[in-house]
Amino acid sequence: MSYDPLDSQADPFKPPETPVEVSCLHCGREYESYLIEWRVETSADGSLHGFWCCPTPGCDGRGFGFDILPTDPNYQDERGGWFHDDGEEEDDQSDWDELDESDFDPDDLQPPESGNGHGDIGKTGPSDEDIPF
Repeated sequence: MSYDPLDSQADPFKPPETPVEVSCLHCGREYESYLIEWRVETSADGSLHGFWCCPTPGCDGRGFGFDILPTDPNYQDERGGWFHDDGEEEDDQSDWDELDESDFDPDDLQPPESGNGHGDIGKTGPSDEDIPF
């Protein structure tokens, strides 16, 4: 099956079949997902492309699950997927606590002794002749 940028039903960011309350990250408006609009626009190269868009005039929020998200933190789609937020922040510090000094090589943190890290350009940087524009 080939990709068709004008097929609203094949678009991966289409609204869910069962309407849910959503919020747009761009404008902050909350509304029911059945109001998300399919719009066809002309791309810079002149081709047409469709997008599922926030219905708020002037808002450029696009795509259910991208800019337009369910307001229910426990939302699950028709296939039982999505994400789960139990409201608790993860303790990323525990990952760091498991590490010890033997996991690090101090030489990896030192700058190179010569050169500027730009390969064959030289220590002082590129000359005007090396710049491609």
